[in-house]
Amino acid sequence: MTTAASFQIARLKEIPWEDRVNVDGWPSRAGMYWDDRDHQLCMRLIDYPVGSVEPRHVHGGSHATTVLKGRAIVDGLTLGPLDVILGPSNEPHGPLDYPEGCKLLSIFHGSYYHSEVPQLSAEKHYRLILSAGIPWQAGGAGGCEEKTLVDRGVGRLVLKALRVAPGARLPARAYTALRAALVVEGDITVGGEALGAWDFLRVTGDSGHPAIGTAGGATLLAMTLRR
Repeated sequence: MTTAASFQIARLKEIPWEDRVNVDGWPSRAGMYWDDRDHQLCMRLIDYPVGSVEPRHVHGGSHATTVLKGRAIVDGLTLGPLDVILGPSNEPHGPLDYPEGCKLLSIFHGSYYHSEVPQLSAEKHYRLILSAGIPWQAGGAGGCEEKTLVDRGVGRLVLKALRVAPGARLPARAYTALRAALVVEGDITVGGEALGAWDFLRVTGDSGHPAIGTAGGATLLAMTLRR
């Protein structure tokens, strides 16, 4: 991980991976970007192999899981890149079928262990969020376009997709509320550091942030915390 005065970078090629088999028996790999104990947020890259099926399950925490590559078939719907599975705390959801394999960004609030819980929630918050049905909004910071994917259901997390035009720059004031971002596609530079697809940026300070630039354009997943 690269650390500067006001940000940290976790590059895909450097993140630690864990091979895992959970209680239902399916194998996958999890690469840790950031474990934010203060806000009980864990941000990981999950890699399911071809033909994986994640059975119907529950867990103590809630999650927003965004497809980055491949397909996830859930409740008869096919989810692709930038689509989100919102899995609530203590509420059964799934099964999830990954016929071609799938890579996903998993943001968990609370425990991510898949296990039975003493009492299931009576509330129903399980959602499948199809990004294509959410229009891009122009006029965002630095001239970028944005769309809100998740604004409730995972603690204070707000998850947005940002589309930054080639040659654009996001000044420091444009992202002071940003907690973290993942480069989905394209490239960005920040503080002299170059980031590519699936590299991760975490903002650490309240001031002294460098501008974020992009030569060829970029799509980002931006994570903030609701006040």
